[in-house]
Amino acid sequence: MHTPGSFGILELCIISGHLHLHGPIHLHLFNSRTSIGQPSSFERRALNRVLDEAKIFACHFGHSHQMKPHDDMAADLQKIAPPRHLTEAQNDIVFQHFFRHLANHRNTAVLYSILQSSLLSSTKKEEANNQMAFEEEMNKWAQGLLEKAWMICHTRDDGEKCPETDPLSDTSTVDLDKMPAVEDVEKILNTILFFDITTSKQYSARTRTFLSNFGSLDEATVVATLKNPEHAIEEAQRQADAARTERAERGKTLRMLGVGLGAVAGGVLVGVTGGLAAPLVGAAVTTIFGWLGVGGTIVGLLANGLAGSSVVCGALFGVYGAQSTASMVERHTREVSDLSLIPVRKHKQGYDTLGVRLCISGWLNEKEDVTAPWTIFNGDDTFALQWEIRALEELSDALLALIKSQAMKYVKGEIIRRTIFAGLMNSLAPLALLKIGQIIDNPWMNARALAIKTGAVLGDLLANRMLGTRPVTLVGYSLGSLVIFEALKYLASLPPAGTVHLIQDVYLFGTPTAADPEEWAKIRRLVAGRVVNGYSTNDYILAVLCRASDATWQVAGLQKVDVKGVENVCCEEVDGHTNWRWVIGKYLEESNAPGIVQGEVKAQTDAGKRLGEVDATQEASSASPAA
Repeated sequence: MHTPGSFGILELCIISGHLHLHGPIHLHLFNSRTSIGQPSSFERRALNRVLDEAKIFACHFGHSHQMKPHDDMAADLQKIAPPRHLTEAQNDIVFQHFFRHLANHRNTAVLYSILQSSLLSSTKKEEANNQMAFEEEMNKWAQGLLEKAWMICHTRDDGEKCPETDPLSDTSTVDLDKMPAVEDVEKILNTILFFDITTSKQYSARTRTFLSNFGSLDEATVVATLKNPEHAIEEAQRQADAARTERAERGKTLRMLGVGLGAVAGGVLVGVTGGLAAPLVGAAVTTIFGWLGVGGTIVGLLANGLAGSSVVCGALFGVYGAQSTASMVERHTREVSDLSLIPVRKHKQGYDTLGVRLCISGWLNEKEDVTAPWTIFNGDDTFALQWEIRALEELSDALLALIKSQAMKYVKGEIIRRTIFAGLMNSLAPLALLKIGQIIDNPWMNARALAIKTGAVLGDLLANRMLGTRPVTLVGYSLGSLVIFEALKYLASLPPAGTVHLIQDVYLFGTPTAADPEEWAKIRRLVAGRVVNGYSTNDYILAVLCRASDATWQVAGLQKVDVKGVENVCCEEVDGHTNWRWVIGKYLEESNAPGIVQGEVKAQTDAGKRLGEVDATQEASSASPAA
């Protein structure tokens, strides 16, 4: 018979955690034969003290970082477990589609790398080693993801091994049967995603790009389960109880296996705090999912993922680490004096997302323009990079003065008349060149130099996982795009093993950098998803600035970038560089960038039109006396 004295330290540790005790607790230690019944009042008080301490610890450790109340969380183990009603044949069809799409995805990425290597000059052949390292990393990633899909979809215990991907793998799906319902495929993908994140302790940009293209994902549920595993198990327990009740009503004999909610949730939290609770969690989760019709290897993987969820969250979201973002930035204050991350929305949703977006403005009419252009986004955590505010405000004033100057009016007229930039500089009068040079030699050149330095700093911060081990999307216009471009160049120079999983998508608009195929091919290899170059052949301001500062008309912000895999978006509405501030949302929407809020885009473009009308009125008013 159970006595208070027999309730040892091991048992106290097992049921420590977030969960309050409600009613009787049924515990069963699966590596022993000792069952423990309802605890005494003494034991209950002791357990509640342990629970309180565990809550404090978990909050400090990051497990409860920015949590929503339980009712608002989407934690549900059934949503990250594969559907139990699919037949072996249906599971096999899903796997075959998965395998062939993955092989195609892997081959495309390797092709970009091969094309980049082919553009190397004879003096840079040593960089070809990066191509080989990249291919090895892609093979390892693709095979690892495929094996997780195999464990989930291959339900037969026949000893058959997972096939291997290689350049000759079949990539055609024409001869395959149609996959099951979308919601069933989504649950399979959620399971693959959960396993991949919890085993690697990162969310690869490659994985997100591939899975998102293959089908729909419920990332909110995965986040909720990682951040609140005890609630996920509580919900699974409730569903298991409902299943047991339903079967009992049908006259079936049920036997309790002795695993209560307190034991399950406590076991998870022991794993979180570093105890050896994984076997206990595994047994508990096995019991719950057994009632729900899920079993086998999948349950063990789920259990391990739940047990280590706090460590995973710390890595994903940067909750804890060797260095905070502030200290990481501080190391670079000699190169860049003003650099910080600003959340675009002050009141963000209650929990972190599995992806993060970093946006960078090109100049500042006012300090609020650090974040104001980017309220068009929703979904992924969205930050704006604040950099060199004073220089960007000076540039804004200079650009405005340049646009209103007679010299630039003459330049605009020449561009419209000639329709090409090449012969423009030779035709300009010396006085016009002098006035333009005053802008170029000071604010523009200064801000441009700072953008290049800031880009190198940003590249280092991204390489050190400033934003956690989750996919990063980069968005910018004008000098903000140059910052991103320089950061990507830095990342592309590093070994692929540390960078291949980092960047998901890149959107660059009006970028004041050369359309050099070799440099853009390096970036194409680095980025897992899309590389979008937004340009305008009508941007006469950028044309003159880049011609004077870089001695070239071959500018990415003015023309297409001729590199396979780079998407070129023509933005003809931009007839002067300052337009980018007001049309960035419109062209991101036209580029099918995810997370765009249509109402915010309209508000942005309407504000730009009103500003243009005011400027036109003021210009006409100032010109009327001379007339």
